[in-house]
Amino acid sequence: MTLNDLVSLSIVAFVALAAITEWLSGRSGNGARTARDWQMAGLTVGMMVAVQRPLVLLLIGLALTAVFPASAGSLAWLEQSYFWPTLIVFFCLEELIHGAGHYFAHCRRPKARWAQKIQAVFKLSHRPHHISGDDDRGQLSVVQTFTNGWLWWFIMPNYWFQLLALYLGLTEVFLWGTVVKGLWSAHTHANWNYDLYFHNHRWAWVRKTMWGLSHIFTFPTQHHHHHARGKNSAKNVCGTLALYDWLVFGTLAIETRRPEVYGWRQSEREQKSALYRYFNTDLKPYLR
Repeated sequence: MTLNDLVSLSIVAFVALAAITEWLSGRSGNGARTARDWQMAGLTVGMMVAVQRPLVLLLIGLALTAVFPASAGSLAWLEQSYFWPTLIVFFCLEELIHGAGHYFAHCRRPKARWAQKIQAVFKLSHRPHHISGDDDRGQLSVVQTFTNGWLWWFIMPNYWFQLLALYLGLTEVFLWGTVVKGLWSAHTHANWNYDLYFHNHRWAWVRKTMWGLSHIFTFPTQHHHHHARGKNSAKNVCGTLALYDWLVFGTLAIETRRPEVYGWRQSEREQKSALYRYFNTDLKPYLR
């Protein structure tokens, strides 16, 4: 088993445990999750572990080996000499790159036609991430962490950045940075809202502290509102560092209650077929 596989499976294990907890507590029933949602979860996780991550790492290796034959492991010294600064820089850069790609998938349509076409690919590939449950009854679930269209893994630049770091020899940095990022992102997608206890606490200093922390880190309810059907659906695009939502993208939204309705409206084909959700390549609705 490679380190890439180990990182993937460790996060998948957490997601599976949280999904079981959601199911046992009844949070996946009554239309909150459908059979098609579970099929999507299995399909996307399987493709990520078996195909997408290994393929991206292979392409990076082939490209750099062809251009820079001695590049494999060439930055290992950086990790050995400056582990903590390198880890912090890796984590912050990876989250910024992820936030930029995610923001592009949600922002207003650009004026240039070529940019509209690129954005259409991002929007189409990201759409399955915002579809879950029966329409008007769906809930956010931890298994949405990995749910996207098949192209998402190939077009999001932060995934390439992660595996580029691994190829260049930042093994421990990749391990800890990616696992922490993955686990935190999974926890913000889980059907938990523990942060509301602090946002609505009877003591003012607790509420103010939580309000301040929500400007730095992304908590579950913030990301729940990103998955809501309403004014905040293009907000809170960062999965771990709300600092970028606040200072870079202008997309920070802090609410003190759960969303009323989750998920985007689904077409009939999306309701009936997980394969259609995953492999759909029709860009026309995004270019009209």
